[in-house]
Amino acid sequence: MIEGDSEEYDLFRKWTKDFDCQGFYSCEIGIRQGMGSKIIMDNVKNNFLHIGVDPYGDREYEHFDKNSGIKHKSGMSPTYPDSMRDAMLQDFKWYLNSGKFRFHNMTDTEFMKHPHYNESKFAFVMLDGPHTTRDVLTEAVWFANKAAPRCRIVFDDWITYKMPVIQEAMKEFGFEVIETGRLKLLMEKNGD
Repeated sequence: MIEGDSEEYDLFRKWTKDFDCQGFYSCEIGIRQGMGSKIIMDNVKNNFLHIGVDPYGDREYEHFDKNSGIKHKSGMSPTYPDSMRDAMLQDFKWYLNSGKFRFHNMTDTEFMKHPHYNESKFAFVMLDGPHTTRDVLTEAVWFANKAAPRCRIVFDDWITYKMPVIQEAMKEFGFEVIETGRLKLLMEKNGD
């Protein structure tokens, strides 16, 4: 069963509903159990292919900014086992077999170095991987440089990092905040 670990999926559905990807890619960094990617694939239109990126493998990583004071309820950063990946792939079998989904079992950093996407354009992106300001800023700028003429980027758990820093940087690429939820924030670029 495809599940999510966050809130505001109704808001996320609204942002994806009938969004025209104009034949470009969509992507989610940090798939976990797959709810975000499923919503994207089920709702956007004219999507060339949806890319999902997640390393799994029970990796430990810096989840939030140091000295931010933000911690998970358990006090420990979550790790995601390969069994979660395997369950997600089983749940996504139809999307994989119909050519709607491509999975990259790697970190966001490894994905951004992947030569296959050097010339690619992305129209819809969900950033739900590491939640440090540095990591989110790096991902956002990478996707901004590869943005389709009309592009939406959703930032999950935006209250956990320095979103004003990211917003300021994204202005340089023509992105502006369109709508904000308690945990999800939508930025959009509309035209070159």
